[in-house]
Amino acid sequence: MKVIKNINNNVSLCLDSQGREVVAFGKGIGFTKPPYEVPLSQIQRTFYNIDESYLSVLVAIPEEMLNVAAEIYDYGNRKMNNCFSSNVVFTLADHIRFAIKREEENISIKLPLFYEVQNLYPEEIEIGIYALKLINERFNVHLPKEEAASITLHFVGYGLHNGSYSGKDEKIIMDQCTEIVEQMMEIHIDKKSFNYSRFLTHLHYLLDRVKHNKTINTENGKVYEELKKQYPKTYECVKRIEAFLTIELNDEERLYLILHINRLCSYEDYFQ
Repeated sequence: MKVIKNINNNVSLCLDSQGREVVAFGKGIGFTKPPYEVPLSQIQRTFYNIDESYLSVLVAIPEEMLNVAAEIYDYGNRKMNNCFSSNVVFTLADHIRFAIKREEENISIKLPLFYEVQNLYPEEIEIGIYALKLINERFNVHLPKEEAASITLHFVGYGLHNGSYSGKDEKIIMDQCTEIVEQMMEIHIDKKSFNYSRFLTHLHYLLDRVKHNKTINTENGKVYEELKKQYPKTYECVKRIEAFLTIELNDEERLYLILHINRLCSYEDYFQ
């Protein structure tokens, strides 16, 4: 296997024997300056079909977080018959990084209610419970029980194989929402960026929740009101998207749209 780019000491971007790009994990494979051939015996695990936008965030994620995310991904696929895309390893590692950062910096944001998510996703919640236990043990932290619900929603929102945007009607909707954000926030969005990919995925599952009358309700009312006042321009952008979609969102859904749009505008990076 040919290493073409080192991500950290033990993770590299490679080409397999058929010329396909693959993210490879292996002890010490990132020590040598690429390009070079690495023995398959040194490769511990590989991930194919990784979205290019996710690769840019890997250098900022500690290696152990990647390993823990990979273990959670393996557990999730065993539980759910391999229904999750390998991209979730990298988005989950990023999610874990920010969850621990919030804990260390005492940043308080209400998380989804555990029992509500358990009722909506009774099978997937077992992944969140397993993940929370593993994260708390490996990183010696004490993330709250509700973080299991947040991780569950992360898998539902970012990990499914069928979470693509191939449908013609949905692509039109996504493109129009993107145009609304660019016009109202006066920015040019990098369509290959990690934050844009997460924005699209959030929209996809927001529409799916509305379609199936599954709404998330937590106790983030105060946070929503604060952000609404702090970012009036972003709030108006959310309202414009809501009008375009001809749906009425609850405050919780509006809150998360504000957070995702702010990420696109490089505002509060610690929000998830």
